[in-house]
Amino acid sequence: MLRTAPRTLSVAVALVLLAITVGLALLTWQVNANSEQSLLRRQLAQIGTLLESEATILQVQLADMGLVAVATDADPEAFARIADMQVDATGQSLSLWRVTDGAADRLASQGTPPVLPEDGADSLAGLQPTGELVILGILSGEPDRLAYALMPADDSTNLLVYAEAPLPPDRRLTVPEDSPLSGLDLALYLGDTVDPEQLLQATENAPGDDDSEATTVPFGNTSLTIVGAAQVPLSGALSAALPWIVLGVGVVLALAGGTTVEYVSRRRVVAERLAAENERLYRQQRGIAGTLQHALLPVVPEMSGLDVAARYVAGVDELEVGGDWYDVIARGPGCCVFVVGDISGRGLPAATTMAALRFAVRAYVAEGHDIEVVMERLRDLLDIEADHQFATVLLGELDATAGRLRLVSAGHFAPVLVAGGTATLLECPVAPPVGVSAPRPVPATVVPVGGAATLLAFTDGAVERRQETIDTGLERLRAAAAATGSRPLEAMLDDLLAELSSEGNKDDTVLLGLRWS
Repeated sequence: MLRTAPRTLSVAVALVLLAITVGLALLTWQVNANSEQSLLRRQLAQIGTLLESEATILQVQLADMGLVAVATDADPEAFARIADMQVDATGQSLSLWRVTDGAADRLASQGTPPVLPEDGADSLAGLQPTGELVILGILSGEPDRLAYALMPADDSTNLLVYAEAPLPPDRRLTVPEDSPLSGLDLALYLGDTVDPEQLLQATENAPGDDDSEATTVPFGNTSLTIVGAAQVPLSGALSAALPWIVLGVGVVLALAGGTTVEYVSRRRVVAERLAAENERLYRQQRGIAGTLQHALLPVVPEMSGLDVAARYVAGVDELEVGGDWYDVIARGPGCCVFVVGDISGRGLPAATTMAALRFAVRAYVAEGHDIEVVMERLRDLLDIEADHQFATVLLGELDATAGRLRLVSAGHFAPVLVAGGTATLLECPVAPPVGVSAPRPVPATVVPVGGAATLLAFTDGAVERRQETIDTGLERLRAAAAATGSRPLEAMLDDLLAELSSEGNKDDTVLLGLRWS
């Protein structure tokens, strides 16, 4: 039998196709490596965003404690009430100090006793009233602690709030399997360098130098360095195995090289889209609430003849923005239109509806419409059947010069009027909420308000409690308003929040105060 040698062209085509296959395999490996590094950097950026948000939360918490201490003249009981919530939730050590003549004296303490840095209270005496979160370093102990403090941005005060947060045992961080951080080796350092002495916490397998990424984010007056490495392929096991798949398929089926490249490209696009979607959802939960809340909380105007102040306290679920809102629109000396409302539900739908209604009220008032007309036009903007939402709204027009208050309510509580040492819950007809069809418009209620007085509007978070009737909550608010009515308006609202705060309250709370003489 004659043996026929392979044709030169067949060998050449086979060699060319094999070379293309090898090249594609190498390209796939490089693309996957780049994708892994990109996904790792994205994960570290998400962690950095979370840590920056945590620093802001710590600063706000300490600032609130400082403001309460200033408003109550460093009353230990008032400090204890607001500090207990943080101590119970986090196991922190919280204390209130007064700095006098370069020395710091402790006035009150909650939680575990403070350890203090090596130079003791002297490290606190040098703080300045900037209102900025100051990180004082890591304290050795059982367990180790992170020390930080804040002095309210008020040159007239000499009070500061000092806190110590416990670090995990052996500074090791346990990551649950269902956590977005699962599959990562992480280490967190205080400062902008990787210093083992400044390690705050790390996973069981600390990241090494190979294939690791690092990023630095601001944290109070210092910064945090995050080092991370992937334990498993971030884009999935299939993406990691693609180079071998391409090589195997290319060797066996050289003619399918083009199809394999297309498959690899599609897998890469899918992996990047999944990473982008994961980042969007994560940032939405951790970051969008604070951005949207700025649209909810307008700056109250300074008005001739009226003193205006407002407070907003989010519920315990800080991952979603709420639907409570308020606004005050000046109409002249001693005259304004105010609104307080609450959108059903939480999250992005509630925030967008809230913004729409708030700016709609401003637009209708700017056009010169009366509050009854404004309320009826709001009903055209929301339909519970189509939007699956409704809103309770209280609209008021106050003319302190004429001594007249006009109110119209769509499912919302009437305000409290404080005058002459007494507090009265005003009465006005309540129409169905905005979004629910109403049989006919309800005329505004006119209330005479001659003489000096304070008007307090609020949302349901100030009065509703589990296993308690609403009448009990309204009476508690009325009594607290009567007891604090002689205080300055800002201090009055702070005292009311301290009195009305409830552990475990998941609803937002708005207090809007207007005072005239």
